[in-house]
Amino acid sequence: MKTIKNRGAKHLGKILLTILLMLVPAGACALDTLHVEFMNVGKADAILIRTGDTTVVIDAATNSMGKEVAGRLAELGCDRIDLLMITHFDKDHVGGADKLIKAFPVGQILMPDYESDSKQTRQFFEAIDEYGVACEPLTENRSVDVGPLTFVIDTANESDYGKNEENDFSLVASLKYGSIGFLFTGDAENKRLGELLKEGVSHHDVLKVPHHGRVEKRSASFFEAVSPKHAVITSSQDNPEDTAVVEALKAAGAHVWLTRLGSVIFMTDGQYLDVVQTE
Repeated sequence: MKTIKNRGAKHLGKILLTILLMLVPAGACALDTLHVEFMNVGKADAILIRTGDTTVVIDAATNSMGKEVAGRLAELGCDRIDLLMITHFDKDHVGGADKLIKAFPVGQILMPDYESDSKQTRQFFEAIDEYGVACEPLTENRSVDVGPLTFVIDTANESDYGKNEENDFSLVASLKYGSIGFLFTGDAENKRLGELLKEGVSHHDVLKVPHHGRVEKRSASFFEAVSPKHAVITSSQDNPEDTAVVEALKAAGAHVWLTRLGSVIFMTDGQYLDVVQTE
């Protein structure tokens, strides 16, 4: 992995974490550090979440990047994936999943409930069958506990979004760790954003920006509702984010991070949040 460099209050965050640990009374139950990493894998999603011995992966990048995602997990000391969540079956989200299933024991797989016959999806299900992994298509909103982590997962409201509209089937997951919130939105487009707004989506400190930073009619309203302090866009040099999205995020008060400039890593103890980006 390339050298990590500071992109904000890195040293202040470490000082605050140290102070926090000093203030925790003897015998009190302090949270382990949570590591949330948005990998630089081009215009694709691969999000690695680690705390203690618990590992969650949200999306698995493309087929060609699957081994890189597996290698990064190994660098982090992972020997098992407790939960693999595939937000939807586009090749830049499910493409590397079969390689992760082959590289690590996987406790469970969660996915949306719709059909896809793409090559990458077929390889994914073939790996599930070969390794006997428990998997579940989600048909309704669900709270899922994985070790010390609880994900609140929002499923699509419709059974048909029209031709070539698979992105709106994206699972959307909220993770609260202490007082720090993360919102992972897959490739949600305009109709899905409307569903989330109607359901009352609320503030999260960190937002994984939907659909690699593509602008939608409801983008600005959605960003205002989430009001993130940090927003991560998984774009690439060849497929950069829309300028209007960056401007709307900044107007909502967010610091915008682009994975095309390097992987973005958040670390938190549940109260203080630190962020760094690879070179």
